[in-house]
Amino acid sequence: MATKKRKNRNKKYILSVIATVAVLALIYLITYLLKQSINSVSQDLDGPYDVVSVIDGDTIIVKSDGGDVHVRLIGIDTPESVASDGYKENTPEGDKASEYTRNLLEGNSVYLEYDKEQTDSYQRTLAYVYLPDGSTMVNELLIKNGYAKTMEIEPNTKYAERFAAQELIAKEQKAGFWGTGFFN
Repeated sequence: MATKKRKNRNKKYILSVIATVAVLALIYLITYLLKQSINSVSQDLDGPYDVVSVIDGDTIIVKSDGGDVHVRLIGIDTPESVASDGYKENTPEGDKASEYTRNLLEGNSVYLEYDKEQTDSYQRTLAYVYLPDGSTMVNELLIKNGYAKTMEIEPNTKYAERFAAQELIAKEQKAGFWGTGFFN
């Protein structure tokens, strides 16, 4: 009888050691994969750049070695707040979108990720803009919170599907301007 109890204890001990090793291996694997994912994202990012100012909801100025650089956020369009007369109508919603972007970015540094074309016809740098954590994309936050709509301009469509999904969720949740009726 004592031998049988000892064998059962040994089996339980061995199973507990195997389970512990399996859990530790799983934790190691998850940590390794997360590090690889973060490294692959951060390798695609340029910066950090200090934000000099926010022009409007979808355009900022960053400080670069060569001077100030105007950056237009790819894949989104916010209501206007600084459009010249006759071009587009400036709106209170444009002021709110600008204020949202200003609150996110002014006084911070950002990282930039480029797509296929890096400049537009106005000589602005085209980029996906990330907060200092290097993983939170401002373009996506503006869509998610209802301050911007998606705007696809070929060939810079790397995140078009992701943005469209976020816009659909924002629309369904009546986030931001979807809830006020400004976006329809």
